[in-house]
Parts: sequence; structure tokens; C-alpha cells
Amino acid sequence: MRVGVFDREGRLLRFKSGRTPQTNTSESVPMALLELAREVAGQDWSSIWRCGVASIGPLDSKRGVILKAPNIAEKGREIPLLAYLREELDIDYYFLNDCNAAAYGEWWSRKGDGVRNLIYITISSGIGGGVVDNGHLILGKIGNGAEIGHIVIDASGYMDCGCGGRGHWEAYCSGANIPRLAERLLKDGRLERETGLEKAYVEKSLDAKMCFELYYARDRAAVKLFELLKDFYAAGFAGVINAFDAEVLVIGGAIYLGHEAFFQLEVFPRIDKFLLLDKPRIAKPVHGDLAPLYGAALCALDGVEGARVR
Repeated sequence: MRVGVFDREGRLLRFKSGRTPQTNTSESVPMALLELAREVAGQDWSSIWRCGVASIGPLDSKRGVILKAPNIAEKGREIPLLAYLREELDIDYYFLNDCNAAAYGEWWSRKGDGVRNLIYITISSGIGGGVVDNGHLILGKIGNGAEIGHIVIDASGYMDCGCGGRGHWEAYCSGANIPRLAERLLKDGRLERETGLEKAYVEKSLDAKMCFELYYARDRAAVKLFELLKDFYAAGFAGVINAFDAEVLVIGGAIYLGHEAFFQLEVFPRIDKFLLLDKPRIAKPVHGDLAPLYGAALCALDGVEGARVR
């Protein structure tokens, strides 16, 4: 969890991070957010005039609620993330998916250069995204617009996604799912045995980091795995570019930033074979991993109507 105090020009004045509670989350997470916000605001608590919050999804931005997010919520339970904040401070609140917030923050930092259309994609443990179209943040009816990690890149549905769908981009190319794809391919006999990849799988040490390391070492099974992944990555990028026709594509997240040369040299050239439209300029986040924090604050500063909690 990250909390910052910003001034009315969008400058970050104070910042602090804290651990997200993992038990009794429907109560402990909103309380932890309130406590961290109070700590950061200090004597300025009563001077706060708007608040923006960026969160994992899916969510309901109108109610300020996380909807059944499997990675921190008890199964089937909502998290009323803003509940305690709203009891303490009677101000306007803006609630967004973290990637939508990041997209707005990255666009806001570039709008002075004439950028009107921007796509933000994060490739980390999951894949998420956000889109600004002609200066307007695409939010959807309750704040879940531009869920690009769940576009279908494999109609066969070979891999199931954590959301319950099949064939989704995230199910193949996210940090959490690259090793799952490798394991499935090994079990189905589609990757060579007696390789470093199989050894790591048997020893239960196979994760995304290990998959990349084995690929760089030219392990036979890892090379075949990544020949598939290169096209899956490229198809996902192309699908988003074709859908939104942006001037700038900003890519962040640990998987991308940790393997930037791989993407630049081996993935981006493959995008062209899936593209209808011109490839946008590709850039890294101006605000790094604080992009969602900046975006949440800037959405509140600008009063982005579709993100306002009712």
C-alpha cells in the first residue's frame, strides 16, 4: 500500500508505503489504508480537500468497493476499501483500477507535449492496462474499462486464467503464469524432457525468473517455450494497439522492466505481423512503480467524473 500527499499542482510532497494485510481483508485493508493515510497526512489531515485511490480490480468505482479480488479477498467477499476514510473525511473521493490510474498519470505528464492518446500496460505478476483517448480516461460503466490482460490471444483456451476465463493474454504471459504454461507444456509432451526447464519443474523451483534465465542460457525446452511466448506477447500488444490507436504505448511492470532488451529485440519486431495500424512510440513510465499513485491523485485533482464515488 502506498499513500502520498500532493499539492494542487500535482507535486508529491510526502510519501510512505506499508504492507497490505492478508487476513480478514474486508475490514483490515480499509483500516490499514486509513491509518497509513493519517500517518502521512499528519497535521495536514484536516486540510485535505480531495482523495484519489487506485486499487486492484475488478472494482465498483461508484461504491468504492473491490469486487471479489482473489489475490487478497476472502472468496466471494467484497472489500469496502474507502469505508473508513469516508467516515473520517467528508470530501470527494475518486476510485480507479490501478492501471487506469497509471494511464492517466502517464498521460498527464505528457499532455504538455501534445500527447492526446496513450495506452499503459503493466506486465508483472499479472497483466493490466489503461487507456486515455483524446484526453479522456476510458473507465467503463463501473470502472473496469480497458481490462486488456483479459483479451483472448488463444481461442483454443489451452490455458485457464485466474479470473475463470480461458485463453486470456494474462494466462500465458504474466509472471505468475509463465511457469504454469511451461508446466502444462511439459506434462503434455510439447517441450523436451531432460532439460534444465524440466529439472526446475521437478525440483519445484520453476518461476518466471528461472524461465527467463534458462532461455538466456539457451536451454532447449526454454527456447521452445519462449518462441511461443514471443508471439503471444506480440499478439497481445498488437490487439491493444489495433483497438485504441494511440500515439504512445507506455509499458511497465517487473517482467517488462527486468527484461527490456528481450522485449525490444525479440518481441517488438514481431508486433508488425499482427498490426493493422501504425505502431506507436513505446516508452517507460515517467513515474515508475508510483504511476498508479500519481494517477489517482491527478484524477482527483482534475475531478475525473467517471471515477467519482457516489
